[in-house]
Amino acid sequence: MIADPGAEYLLKKAWKLYEDGRHIELVDETLDPSEYEAEHAKKIIEIALMCTQSSPTSRPAMSEVVVLFKSRDSGEHTQPTRSPFVEFVERFPGDKSTSTASSSSNATASFSVLSAR
Repeated sequence: MIADPGAEYLLKKAWKLYEDGRHIELVDETLDPSEYEAEHAKKIIEIALMCTQSSPTSRPAMSEVVVLFKSRDSGEHTQPTRSPFVEFVERFPGDKSTSTASSSSNATASFSVLSAR
């Protein structure tokens, strides 16, 4: 798969739009704007961006996400901060033009089968 040199991945685009105050543009344009509240959509996008923080301790717990979704006040939650990995450029196999570093992993996986007594 060859990457489109002008394309940017969704998270980077989302952050750019959010920082410009235009994150409502992330909503699918085929949706009828009269069928959703723009402020509610913006709030959902902000909560989603909070979940992309690079440090797990900076991300809200799922219980907090539920509370945020249920809250009526859009200013009630803390604002997300741009994560350093937003600038990460996806590397595609065989695409030598963007490859600047290599990494390896010795990760292993194990599976356990539980049985009832």
